Amino acid sequence: MRGYPRNRLTDRSGADPVATKTARSRGYTISFEDAGAGPAIVLIPGWTMSAADWRDAGYVDRLATSHRVLAVDPLGNGLSDKPHDLDAYAWPAVAADVVAVIDAAGVDRAIVWGYSRGAALAGAVAAEFPDRVAALILTGGGDLTQAVPENTSPDAMTEAMYHGDFEPLWNMFSFSEEDRHYDQTVNDPIALGAMAIEADRSLAIDIGRVTAPALVYVGGNDRPEEERKTSDALGVELHVLPGLDHLEAFSRLDVVMPLVVGFLAALH
Repeated sequence: MRGYPRNRLTDRSGADPVATKTARSRGYTISFEDAGAGPAIVLIPGWTMSAADWRDAGYVDRLATSHRVLAVDPLGNGLSDKPHDLDAYAWPAVAADVVAVIDAAGVDRAIVWGYSRGAALAGAVAAEFPDRVAALILTGGGDLTQAVPENTSPDAMTEAMYHGDFEPLWNMFSFSEEDRHYDQTVNDPIALGAMAIEADRSLAIDIGRVTAPALVYVGGNDRPEEERKTSDALGVELHVLPGLDHLEAFSRLDVVMPLVVGFLAALH
């Protein structure tokens, strides 16, 4: 399996330039990419990913023809600040960081789309700030209805990263040398470890507070039984993408985009 994940799959056309901007939230700088025009859609990446992964996988070019795309680097990711303090990543404060991006873009309400850890963050935004979310798209976040039990100890990989060691992560996902170099250049293992530890310590999303129309999809080889608990709580159908694993549910635009485009069209 390739790394978790560096989906640099396509060359951008260059037709629609992407501007990198920043917002301030809780004293931190949150970076985001801004492209296109139309109804706003916020893209939130997975744990070791960044806003650039959405762009490099081709999502931004596809969406920017009809939407204003705000791809976020959550705190600890990409070009955003990377504090090592566990409390910086507490929920639901991290959801407020995404709303700060929406505010900085001058947007009232936005569609919010999250992948993997970004799906949990998108769910938190929709639950904590329902008046700011026009629609919600989730994939790969698992069961967002169940909080992690108190006093849960970090797993060995997370603990190692919090002490500055990428090696267990790389070994688990068979990262290429190119991916390892990327992580050493862009990511901070201590920040990523702190992010994961704090999520386990404080993650609790009141999914019943979500009022936005929602789309939930998952790869058939990526724990659909867990994702179904989220879709059931939201009162929507779970769309299972046969044969796709966790990473492919992000990288396979040919499968994902028709589903999402149909959902977006039905909003109007």
